[in-house]
Amino acid sequence: MNTVHQRRLFVILVSAVLALGALVIAPSAHAQTGPATRYLRQRNDEVNTILRRAARTPDQRTQRSAEVTRILSDLLDYQELARRSLGTHWDQHTEAERREFVDLLRQLVERNYEQNLERVLEFEVSYTSETADTDGTVVRTEARSRTERRQPPVEITYTLHLQGNAWRVFDVVTDGVSLVRNYRNQFNRIITENGWPALITRMRDRLAQPASGR
Repeated sequence: MNTVHQRRLFVILVSAVLALGALVIAPSAHAQTGPATRYLRQRNDEVNTILRRAARTPDQRTQRSAEVTRILSDLLDYQELARRSLGTHWDQHTEAERREFVDLLRQLVERNYEQNLERVLEFEVSYTSETADTDGTVVRTEARSRTERRQPPVEITYTLHLQGNAWRVFDVVTDGVSLVRNYRNQFNRIITENGWPALITRMRDRLAQPASGR
């Protein structure tokens, strides 16, 4: 699950959703800003405040990472991400099996995020539009590398829905590659070839491996 491609998707996801560092908002983005975009920007401000805090010791870095991870966990709808990623397999399993799967997926996403916390500072983000469609509210952004200015920006599209007073992200499309679709292809292949227990075992094994730190 933790392929180079997935790693890039998660890094872009975090950098764009949380807009770490100096956030760049295109002039046109103000006119197109909607409630979902405003909610994301509020989360950005919270993260910026945390990351501006000095973290010189391991304990301070761990605390900072935990605070930012909590914001990410509140923003991502892991239940919906898991349901859509499993597709037709979701309805074939018990509530207990679904809960375990959602929890494993959440842990994998959060661990990958924590490993890449510093790397997301390499991007600056522009919001370009917010629109509604039949699947939810779509916020389009562009993320540009601070260190490789000649590289074209990466286009990232977020699909969100409103739960109570909070917006939750359940899919991210990076340069045309959907996080949900990417997961669905992988999960479906593993389940079809080896069964549900094999998927759960792979996820547990991944979590049991030492963090790469990359």
